[in-house]
Amino acid sequence: MKKKLGIIGCGAMGRLIGRHVLEHLSTLYELTAVSSRTSEHASALGKELHVRALPAERLIEECDMIVEAASASAMPGIVRNCLAARKEVLCLSVGGFALDESLLGEVMGQSTLVHVPSGAVAGLDGISSLREIGLDDLSVTTVKRPESLGLTDLSELPFAEGIGVSPDARLVFDGSAHEAIRRFPANVNIAIALSLAGNGFEKTKVRLIADPQAKGTRHRIMAQAGNCSLEITVAPTPLKENPRSSALAMYSIPALLRQLASPLRLAG
Repeated sequence: MKKKLGIIGCGAMGRLIGRHVLEHLSTLYELTAVSSRTSEHASALGKELHVRALPAERLIEECDMIVEAASASAMPGIVRNCLAARKEVLCLSVGGFALDESLLGEVMGQSTLVHVPSGAVAGLDGISSLREIGLDDLSVTTVKRPESLGLTDLSELPFAEGIGVSPDARLVFDGSAHEAIRRFPANVNIAIALSLAGNGFEKTKVRLIADPQAKGTRHRIMAQAGNCSLEITVAPTPLKENPRSSALAMYSIPALLRQLASPLRLAG
């Protein structure tokens, strides 16, 4: 029997996830309803996808599995409501785990499944393997255009060095993932996913660089455990420019949904 699927969050990510489920995963899931903090957004997406627009509490009650695509600030409340209703939930806004320090402990103390997709990271399984070996170091350097970070004047920031950055690049942040998500909640979800796969928020290092000449967001992940090392570079196209080529983050949700519905489970 197909599971009833609901999506909370009706922005660009929620819309693309919903369309992908209808077009490619309809034999596995029944897209039942969508929800948003703004009822007009939910109604518009519901009409587009031909599903009901419901308040979040009712959606959780009626669906078997919930996809959270709202925001890092809204995610903890959504997850707690799913835990209370004993409904599986997939979290796209993983930054909520760092914003609400008690949430992870609550999740670990219950039997209800909470799934975290790989997002824009290719290689979380490798990070998890290095953790079992004994992870010595884990860092991510993210390069973004200044406007993506809400910056207009970079003159007071120090120049930044790094692979592929321009001479105009400036260092915006250098510290732990725990502090990064508090200062830049909309820009460092990838660091939180790495922290969950690795040794936690405090031990994961984050460098955030603003580069006026960057063509899109780029991530460079470095991990070390003894003599074993892992280096990953992710350079997605901005979502608004090309939804199909961007999208490691968005497509990681349907990839996980397909995996959860399959009798063959691939590690990752």
